[in-house]
Amino acid sequence: MARAWDERDFASWEKALAAGQLDAGQLACLDSMVESGEAATRKEAAQRLDWQDTVIDPVEHMYGF
Repeated sequence: MARAWDERDFASWEKALAAGQLDAGQLACLDSMVESGEAATRKEAAQRLDWQDTVIDPVEHMYGF
């Protein structure tokens, strides 16, 4: 099953949030990060997802390197 952050037409969560380009599922993804305490605001959640996209290598992360 694809997640909201897997299906996107933008390069930056933060820029897409500011431009109002996120759909309901993507906003729900940010909201769930806020509700869980992972981020204080939608903007912070978007920044965190952008950071993860640039810093964490998905293959290495999957194997725990």
